[in-house]
Amino acid sequence: MLDKKIDIVVPAHNEELNLIKLIPELLRIVKNNKIFRLRLIFIDDGSNDKSQSIIKKFLKNKKFIKLIINKQRKGQTYCYKKYLSKFKSEYFIRIDGDNQDNPKYISNILSLIKKDYDIIMGNRTLRKHSILMVCLTFLYDNLIFLLIRKKLKTYSSSLVCFKRMYINHKNLKFNDHRYLPLIAINNGAKKIKIFDTVHQKRKFGKSKYKISTKIITAFPEFLFFYLRLKIGFFK
Repeated sequence: MLDKKIDIVVPAHNEELNLIKLIPELLRIVKNNKIFRLRLIFIDDGSNDKSQSIIKKFLKNKKFIKLIINKQRKGQTYCYKKYLSKFKSEYFIRIDGDNQDNPKYISNILSLIKKDYDIIMGNRTLRKHSILMVCLTFLYDNLIFLLIRKKLKTYSSSLVCFKRMYINHKNLKFNDHRYLPLIAINNGAKKIKIFDTVHQKRKFGKSKYKISTKIITAFPEFLFFYLRLKIGFFK
């Protein structure tokens, strides 16, 4: 009998070429899995390329693949909020549709789920981002350490598995998807595992985030999130 229901959630906006490569690899993981009840949940976030049709092509006759469609681009926080409101599982794994995280690491996560971790995060090594982006990530991780006094290798992973009971989706807004690990920790997640992954450079498409925008908005955005966290907004 298969144990535990786990969703692999992939939000995507205009990632047709990346999805062509990513989906078969995810299907291989599902096929090789003998322990968990896995579902693939794709969220097409207002794409105007062929992303949606590519997902639908793989979806045929596969009940374990689901597709959520946003008619307009809403952003990742809205995507995860919509997923969490529609589907129930004991765990969910978030992975971006841009292939910067190798899906093979999901097999590592599935092995670690057997040990009943609350949060499992991939820590990108040998990052292919610009030096400025690497520095911003370093500053972000250390800022969080100063505020919550819990030292982890990373807080900014885009390949993360959560025990769902620690995520209340109702008040998610703005860019709160970036802070899901902090929300889970604040709600009682204590058993945390971080393992190293090798970062892959984006081959197709463009990043949805501008560094200049991040520099200007990152700190006030985080402070606004942190204030809401401390007053119990995400309980």
